[in-house]
Amino acid sequence: MRITTHTFFLTLLLLLLQVLALAQSPVILTGTVLDQESGTALPGATVYLQEKQSIGAITGSDGMFKLVAPAGIYTVVVKSIGYKPQEQSVLLNENRQLIFRLSPAAYDVQEVQVITNRKPPLTETAAMGQLEIPLETIKSLPVLFGETDILKTVQLLPGVQAGGEGNTGFYVRGGGADQNLVLLDKATVYNPGHLFNFFSVFNSDAIENTTIIKGNMPARYGGRLSSVLDIGMKEGNPADYQAEGGVGLIASRLTVQGPVLKEKSSFILSGRRTYIDVLTNPFLKDTEQGGVPYHFYDLNGKLSYTLNNKDRLYLGGYYGRDVGRLKLSDGRFISDFFWGNSNATLRWNHLFSDNHFMNASAVLSNYNFEFSWEYGGYTTLLQTGVRDYSVNLDFDFTPNVRHHLEYGIQYTYHKLLPRTGQAEGLDEVNFKTDRIRTKYAHETALYLSDDWNVTDKLLVSIGLRSSYFMQVGPFSLYRFNENQMVTDSTRYGDGEKVKAFQTLEPRLSLRFELNKNASVKAAFSRSAQYLHLVSNAYSTLPLDVWVPSSAIVAPQKASQFAVGYFQSIANNQYEGSVEMYYKDMENQLEYREGFAPGPSNRDLEYEFVSGSGLSYGIELFLRKNFGDLQGWLGYTLSRTTRTFPELNDGETFPARFDRRHDVSVVATYKLNERWTFGGTFVYGTGQATTLPQRRYAIEGNVVYQYGDRNSFRMEPTHRLDLAATLEARKRKNLNSSWTFSIYNVYGRRNPFLYYIDNEGLPYSGQTTLQAKKVSIIPFPLPSVTWNFSWK
Repeated sequence: MRITTHTFFLTLLLLLLQVLALAQSPVILTGTVLDQESGTALPGATVYLQEKQSIGAITGSDGMFKLVAPAGIYTVVVKSIGYKPQEQSVLLNENRQLIFRLSPAAYDVQEVQVITNRKPPLTETAAMGQLEIPLETIKSLPVLFGETDILKTVQLLPGVQAGGEGNTGFYVRGGGADQNLVLLDKATVYNPGHLFNFFSVFNSDAIENTTIIKGNMPARYGGRLSSVLDIGMKEGNPADYQAEGGVGLIASRLTVQGPVLKEKSSFILSGRRTYIDVLTNPFLKDTEQGGVPYHFYDLNGKLSYTLNNKDRLYLGGYYGRDVGRLKLSDGRFISDFFWGNSNATLRWNHLFSDNHFMNASAVLSNYNFEFSWEYGGYTTLLQTGVRDYSVNLDFDFTPNVRHHLEYGIQYTYHKLLPRTGQAEGLDEVNFKTDRIRTKYAHETALYLSDDWNVTDKLLVSIGLRSSYFMQVGPFSLYRFNENQMVTDSTRYGDGEKVKAFQTLEPRLSLRFELNKNASVKAAFSRSAQYLHLVSNAYSTLPLDVWVPSSAIVAPQKASQFAVGYFQSIANNQYEGSVEMYYKDMENQLEYREGFAPGPSNRDLEYEFVSGSGLSYGIELFLRKNFGDLQGWLGYTLSRTTRTFPELNDGETFPARFDRRHDVSVVATYKLNERWTFGGTFVYGTGQATTLPQRRYAIEGNVVYQYGDRNSFRMEPTHRLDLAATLEARKRKNLNSSWTFSIYNVYGRRNPFLYYIDNEGLPYSGQTTLQAKKVSIIPFPLPSVTWNFSWK
């Protein structure tokens, strides 16, 4: 056949057009990164294209990643801390899936330093106020009684304030403790503290990853105003059995994991228990005379099953309780109390295609508190709690190289038990909160977000969340006169609509890359919160009560603006940021003047007053990610105020967690293969509180005159903690280590609370009032923990 010049050039042109079309069309590479020995997923591994290093991803909790790039031949680079890097040449002319198995790195630290990125540099993403906390860092820091604690590590970040000395409660950017969404494998944890918040409910041996988001939440999160603490559990080793645990001064823990069907399914089971009651029993032989036998425990479990290369199932759960009994006055007073959380999550992960997958989950979250006592022939019972039933459908879709979409629908059925109680005598019920009933509500949200690469330098993340909340019956709405007597009521039947709220919650953030190592970001977010917890203490105590938005209480809302500069240095060995924020809060809640907690026949919502809040500040953060010496420096300069027409004569006052200066220094140093040292130093402006300024005797009655609300400042708090970890000699299948720590090294007497002491005779007219502080741990407190792992 004769080929003419015209035909030849036409054929060549068509081939060139096909090549150009191929080069421009996006191709999706998905895959999984696993541990070579155990077969477990490796979250936090970095995957990128060597020829286009701006195209990269970080593996999620399931070890999966996704890259979108123009068609071509690339070298895929996979790195993870503690593993040998791996490279593989790939022809991307169509969508592909790969599996990378990384083997542990074995090297002499004096000769070779392996530098890897566990997370993307802060300069690359549009996210602001979002940080991942490596579990290695959490385990290496000194903590109270040697118990590793995620929440106390979170408190060391800029913009996050501790609830008090030795306390796990935390406040973020001027928000209350109830404005933090704490998730464990998608289940809400309503009270994340043990022992009145001196320890968190999270067992670090069962945790895979921890991420905190301060304010600028992606659209998939909702229901809170201040922050998200998203904690993921480990999935279990699908290849081999292994165990790890530890023995400390007040608690021990044990975790076992392994395959159910090898390489197909796995399990993990983790437990922890304190033995405070066991340790104190020898000193409390006669429990009729006194003593407080108390303990808490946790159980975590998870099953993972791979159906095929497109479907995976997960079933996980948590159960924890604080249990105690108090006997006084020769047994005439007996009190039993317990509180705790329980949750369960069933999740299905389905891959529709290489660029489209789904997470479907059904979640149960439960928190309850019960306190009873017997005295003088009477038995009194107080109860409160909350239970959620949730169903979520979350989708992830990457249509092309410029867009990454997330969308979904979320539904929760709330069942809230307010503070209910009753008192029974020998013959009859003397008191019962019969007018207070369980509250019911439906909460639904639709969301859509898009990470849009407008140009190579400009990334815009835009999202919209539409939330809807409806209170339903049975419910009775009461009207009271000036003497607090019921004058009228409206009765709503089962499932009948009482009150509904709908809120549009836009989210917008952008990142502009100045160069490959620096970027500026800006963000705006609008959030609504429909469940409320109002505390008259410094932290979230179990006695606090969750209540829903209703015909009595409106939802809380907040708008936050933020702008920041982010810098990466020396291939991200160092990274730093400067962020400024401004947050305006509506419908904030406080107790009315004169409120006294205790049994009542009134719904707690009638005791609230509503006002506004304002918080603004600047956060500085500098972190060293690699090398023998790692850690960070954080500083926050901020102000937080509240304005309530019915409090403080309508004048603006500082919030009790307003703290002008907050400093944290965190460092770990690996001296050699056996010794690692860690230390933290914190400093913070004292908390604001209200104390009496004058004392009068009027007709034989003592009357106190209080100053302006939160006008008294506690002393500043500062503390140095140190730790050292010694790796024991390795045996065949057993590795172990000893961690020695000292809490409050120089014995600082940090204030926990203040009380008023009178000096002088009460009726002499010469009495003066003096505020005296109470410190919980005013001395250096050493501890030792033995940790082990077997496989």
